[in-house]
Amino acid sequence: MPYEALVDKQKRPQNDYPNSRIENARRVLLRWHDGQGRHDLPWRAKSSPYAVLVSEFMLQQTTVSAVIPRFHDWMKRFPTIRDLSSASEQEVLSAWEGLGYYSRARRLHGAAHAIVASHQGQVPSEERDLLLLPGIGSYTAAAIRAFAHDEPAVVLDTNIIRVLARWGNIDHPVDKARGRTALEEIAESFFPRSGCRAVASALMDLGAMVCTAGTPECDGCPLQKTCTAVDPERLPKKSPRPVTTKLTEQRAWFWKTGRLYLEQSSGPRWRGLWILPELKDLKPSGRILAEITYPITRYRVTMKVYPVQGKIFPTFQGFTPQELANLPIPTPHRKAIRKVMDDCRQGTSKT
Repeated sequence: MPYEALVDKQKRPQNDYPNSRIENARRVLLRWHDGQGRHDLPWRAKSSPYAVLVSEFMLQQTTVSAVIPRFHDWMKRFPTIRDLSSASEQEVLSAWEGLGYYSRARRLHGAAHAIVASHQGQVPSEERDLLLLPGIGSYTAAAIRAFAHDEPAVVLDTNIIRVLARWGNIDHPVDKARGRTALEEIAESFFPRSGCRAVASALMDLGAMVCTAGTPECDGCPLQKTCTAVDPERLPKKSPRPVTTKLTEQRAWFWKTGRLYLEQSSGPRWRGLWILPELKDLKPSGRILAEITYPITRYRVTMKVYPVQGKIFPTFQGFTPQELANLPIPTPHRKAIRKVMDDCRQGTSKT
């Protein structure tokens, strides 16, 4: 569909944003997107509500570049929402490995169950129905309505917030009431009653490709003539980040008769996944085998892995290297396991 057909002719009340400015901005933005947008993103190419649902869960706190290969693998493994609904939780967690924040996988799995049970396997388009699904809040509901169904919805992801905050020169933190209100007023004006999919995609791509974090490429921006940003590099403003807390955890490497003994996490972190046991009362039988540092929420965790010997606890279960390959294991633990095994193969470590 040509971009001209997507420009909404019936505007919402514009508050302090003149119709002509909004219309001009959308027109040049859509023209730019026709030629420069990321039309090759797989969830856009498939144009499937299920594909959009999966992508929205994966893209929470994960970059597009990291999601693309995992999205392809996921769609091969669970090509329909019914395939996902009928899969076991262990299959789902295993397929999610590497994306982190495994609660997203469980909620996506739960949403698939609910959609099959209550919506005949069709991803709903009404906001009230979407908000009743596991893991779907106001942003994800808006994104599904816009991208999956092209319904009227205001989509405010990180990229779009950056573009609109600069375009409207919002000089207040957008995560506080005053700045958020100003941002929502601009968004309500900018998003049309029809063609929300095109506008949301264009704004998102502009933020990812041109109006980037840090130093934007203002000279090549289609919104340059209508943008009011005085100092775009400072925008959007946000409240100070919480201080990162450093933690250290000690884990046990229990290797016996060709098997590595792990335990299944009971949560809250990594519930249902297989992890190296905590050292606790186990006594190390040698030096540190691996040290892995990883971030999680506001923490920076250093995991130290020690060899242990002795009694096998009832909660431990042994796995061969071949079985470990298909086991759902969180990335930091997977990295530690690979490091120790690689060192063993190279003769630099003894377990």
